[in-house]
Amino acid sequence: LIGMIAAQRASADGFVSIAGAGRPAGVVLREQLTAAPMPPEMRESALRGIAALESGHTADSTPPALAALFRPSVQPYLISWLRYRPAEELGRLGVPTLIVQGTTDVQVKVTDAEALKAGQPRAQLLIVEGMNHVLKHETAMDMTAQMKSYGDPSLPVVPELLRAIET
Repeated sequence: LIGMIAAQRASADGFVSIAGAGRPAGVVLREQLTAAPMPPEMRESALRGIAALESGHTADSTPPALAALFRPSVQPYLISWLRYRPAEELGRLGVPTLIVQGTTDVQVKVTDAEALKAGQPRAQLLIVEGMNHVLKHETAMDMTAQMKSYGDPSLPVVPELLRAIET
């Protein structure tokens, strides 16, 4: 999303979106929190926090276990992020655009790439079989199984992604 906004302002020659959310951040965060294993009261508190942030207010009472998401220092950023609609922002770009999404990304879905494509019909869409959110090859579709690839810098980036960016 930051790249989309920067490309608009800097008159970029082209733009590549890799594993970018195509739906508003609040929708994606709710989906992720709903799928995450946590007690129902923690989930409800987190969802209330997102609603507060979407309305432009800080979230006062959020679960301590989710401090990385809701800590006070990050809330102004979240408030600004939640107001954007990525597909609309991408649609404002008038430059060649490549949208790349992996099929085993557990954070951002292929439907997000399709939403971005709908927002920018002239864009090229590449779906990479077996690429996860950190651009590594992964067959498992659950976060626990994917954690090794998230923290292992020795694993290579999926070659198909590199070829697509080069062309």
